[in-house]
Amino acid sequence: MEKLAAAMKLEQLALAKETQLIGSKAYEEIMETVHCIKNLETTDREQVNEIEEHVYRVENAIQTYGVRSRSNLFLNRHGAAQNKAMTDITSLCRVMKEIAILQKSNNNQQLIRQNNKFVYNHEDGAVVVGMEDEKEEIIQVLLHNSQVSSEVYFQAVPIWGRSGMGKATLANEIYNDTRIVKEFGHHHRVNIRLSENINAHDALQHVFELFEGSRIDDKYVDMSPTRLENCVRQHLEMSRTLIVLQGVGSIDDWRMLRSVLGAKGCIILITTRARQVAESITQAIHIHEKRPLTEENSWKLFKEMVWPGGAEIQSAILERMGRVMVKLCEGIPGAIIALAKQLAGKNASEWETVQKNARRGVSQIMAPSYAELLDDQKLYFLYLGHFREDSQIEPEKLSHLWEIEGLISSSKGHESGMTLLDITQERLKVLAQKGMIDVRRIIDVIKSCHLVGLMGDMCLSKAEETDFLKVMDLSNQLASFPFGRTRRVVIYLGKYDAEVKPELASNIWSLRIIRSVVGEFAWPSTLMSNIKEFKSLRILDFARVDFPRGELPKGISDLQFLRYLSFEGCFLAKLHSSISNLSYLQVLDLRTQYKENGNNTIIPYNVFQKMTRLQHLYLPLVFQLQNGKKLRLDGLAELQTLKNFNSKLCEIRHLFKLKKLRNLEAKVEVCVEDLNIITDFMKSRSDKGLRRCSLEVKNFDCYSDTKHSAFREILKSGVPPIVSFEGYIKTLPPYFDISQNFTEIVLLSTQLEEDPMPTLEKLNNLRLLVLEDDAFKVNQMVCSASGFQELKHLELSRLFSFEKWRVEISAMPRLSHLKIEYCNELVTLPDGSEFLDSLQEFKMIKMPESFTQMVTERYDHNHKRPPSFIIL
Repeated sequence: MEKLAAAMKLEQLALAKETQLIGSKAYEEIMETVHCIKNLETTDREQVNEIEEHVYRVENAIQTYGVRSRSNLFLNRHGAAQNKAMTDITSLCRVMKEIAILQKSNNNQQLIRQNNKFVYNHEDGAVVVGMEDEKEEIIQVLLHNSQVSSEVYFQAVPIWGRSGMGKATLANEIYNDTRIVKEFGHHHRVNIRLSENINAHDALQHVFELFEGSRIDDKYVDMSPTRLENCVRQHLEMSRTLIVLQGVGSIDDWRMLRSVLGAKGCIILITTRARQVAESITQAIHIHEKRPLTEENSWKLFKEMVWPGGAEIQSAILERMGRVMVKLCEGIPGAIIALAKQLAGKNASEWETVQKNARRGVSQIMAPSYAELLDDQKLYFLYLGHFREDSQIEPEKLSHLWEIEGLISSSKGHESGMTLLDITQERLKVLAQKGMIDVRRIIDVIKSCHLVGLMGDMCLSKAEETDFLKVMDLSNQLASFPFGRTRRVVIYLGKYDAEVKPELASNIWSLRIIRSVVGEFAWPSTLMSNIKEFKSLRILDFARVDFPRGELPKGISDLQFLRYLSFEGCFLAKLHSSISNLSYLQVLDLRTQYKENGNNTIIPYNVFQKMTRLQHLYLPLVFQLQNGKKLRLDGLAELQTLKNFNSKLCEIRHLFKLKKLRNLEAKVEVCVEDLNIITDFMKSRSDKGLRRCSLEVKNFDCYSDTKHSAFREILKSGVPPIVSFEGYIKTLPPYFDISQNFTEIVLLSTQLEEDPMPTLEKLNNLRLLVLEDDAFKVNQMVCSASGFQELKHLELSRLFSFEKWRVEISAMPRLSHLKIEYCNELVTLPDGSEFLDSLQEFKMIKMPESFTQMVTERYDHNHKRPPSFIIL
């Protein structure tokens, strides 16, 4: 895995602009080394660490040349600087190639992965607690469908869930239930547990053995796969057969098994850790997500394992400690059993020892899910350990960090037509499908992700175990910082200070400093005063940090190789002009804390003039400038992303000079002229690379014809496709005067005198709609049949005249997320509430009790609530 990361980083360096300036020989030397590293087969940690170290040195050589090339003295020393960089690169690459060649010569023969895969019958014996409801639910599905299964090809019931959830135990309980035995008989049930690898021929032989009741005859051993498959199929089709396949690891594995075992009349019960496997099975008649145990059943299982047979608990102290540790297991049976095995037969002192590291210990029940990941997927997963305590990790942030780390490449993205954000979304989608992370989606796009419970603990444990990442918690006093060989460090600020020795600090490549949400806090003056010692930093990420007096620590502007700098959620009174010295900076995130008292971040109007490499700029939601000047952006020739652009604070005409801008989020307040300029800009770039743009129009009451005309022009043009409008407009134009380009519309305080739905429901591409703060003044809203065919996200908030809602059949067929908030007059369910059954998330906030009770009763009557059902 570490070898792959080194090769990816080196490949990125080969494509860097500085490498091109050094010369084509530098590119060739680096790419030759990349090839050698990729072909290197070694598990020797020391060798991989040495390669990683040399990769970082290659980057230092390249970036040192880049810094010197921007010096005033460079013209006189160009040749010497170029030769020095080339010499360093050649020397470092030679060492890495020698490591690869030496390792290859030491291998007497190339390691060959065995494709011989084992299949064996699962042995029972697990303690079973708290699965009765799930068992009954699936048995009813099997019994009901067994009557019709012989009429169709085959059917499947997948059970999916994270490691340790008890999927195999549940499957075995179902397999051995007397009703299932009676329905399918002893000789027409096959229970197979699959090993890490699967071989179709071995699987067929094993199934045949189960049918024969003995070892397979020699005449079948050498039988061709086709003949063997036909023999198995004949047996399977003789009568209804239940096949249990435990541990299907991938879609490809399922497809292979399906092709040989999916005989007519069969029902296949599948267990898998991967959601995407379960969802890919087109023959599924029911998909079951394995649920965690309740707190009561968790304790019951633990007691049965530690004090079997109802034995008396030895002491109140052990019970108290046990209950605390069982809660850490989050209802995961495998974790509870693993914990119980550590504690059974131990005394109170030994229990205390286990309790100190209980969470990290039980988290290893998740390790099999990690082991199934490909090497590149492990890198993406481990990287999330930087954000263990974050409830929301933005894919956009990850895309910047992963590019700088060399984990994803813009060049490969261009080849496939995907942006870096697209690539990041795909990587996160895979991790989510494998149950490694949870994600929050809006209109099918991942907006954030986060590590959940024991999976997050396991992630951090693996990251530290492999020296991928180290975490320092200053809520505890530390004698020293045991960084090891890691280049990535996360520091949680607490009540203690810390000192990092310069020789250790100079090796750190990525540093995240975050204030914990809970616990005491003291400003770590020693640590912050040494920031300048982190000379090799490429990534410096502050989160939720309140800088004393709002001033930046001295020395940040001396970090000449810095590429990523973030102050998201921090209190920062003023951005110092010295920040412009960071000539390598690619990403600057200034989304600081918003202060209602008006003391928001002050930004020098010309601070970005020298930051010619800046590609992504996130301005504060609210900020200040001095002397009545506006923020200059005309020097940002490489800028691709600009967020929180405000026409009141920024030079609006500078937008036309940002030739590489791809992503713009802009806000206009009151001024008609600014609105016209910014919409003209968006129109001029809509077919010239501006991929994503949105516009927020605030405090724009259309009492004059001029303002109303500007608003109607936006609706007619459909540029940008994402618009939020706040202000009085009275009426919407007819639907044929509104562009079909709109994908997201937010209307606030528009005080429409007619129901807006008959107009908006005809926008065929609209996927998100928010109506808020008296967006309309009528008391009834109607969603017509076949209206809103693509709408997936609907929010209704603070609509104080809203009393009745009618939803006709086939309206909003794709709606998955619904939020209703502070609609105090809405006290009954919508007429035609069938659309509620397809929701994935339903939030009700500050709604009348009669309304929430009706909704709850309706769902409970149908025994089906949305996966996310929230009442606040």
